[in-house]
Amino acid sequence: MSESEYINLCEIAWRRPLTAEEKAGLESYLLVHPEAQTDWEEEMLLKQLVLTLPDVPVSSNFTARVLQTVELEELQARRTLESAPWFRRIRLWLPRLAVAGLVIGLGGLSYQQYHLHSLREKAGAVKMVTGIASTLPDMQMWQDFDAIAKLSQPTASQDEILWKALDSSSSAGQR
Repeated sequence: MSESEYINLCEIAWRRPLTAEEKAGLESYLLVHPEAQTDWEEEMLLKQLVLTLPDVPVSSNFTARVLQTVELEELQARRTLESAPWFRRIRLWLPRLAVAGLVIGLGGLSYQQYHLHSLREKAGAVKMVTGIASTLPDMQMWQDFDAIAKLSQPTASQDEILWKALDSSSSAGQR
């Protein structure tokens, strides 16, 4: 038998007499745990003393009086809370204000970190563009770009001259 079963038997003994099987289990437990013997004897003596006490009659309005007392205590607690100075009432709001401050602080910190991250990305992009710009040719080349571009494009008059030259050489070769 375990200690929890022993405690259970003690509780059962308060409500009713133990059966023969329960008594046998209790005796085996007490043989293994002799220190529990005095505890068991005290429990049984206490049970006998309680049983000898006379029953006290309860008044007919006992429940109503108990409920009225509870209501009065609640009303007094509410009054003391309402009449408390502002610094006592703020104690009720202090945890809520602390949580709200924490949420606002973490939100501001998160926004600041996001803003710094985006600024770092922009600075990296500017650094990359300036690195590329340093490898580009100088402005003199860009000033002459239109003239250079026109040279590489064939004009219609040059094409016509070439066709005519080809036609005349092919007709001279046939003669």
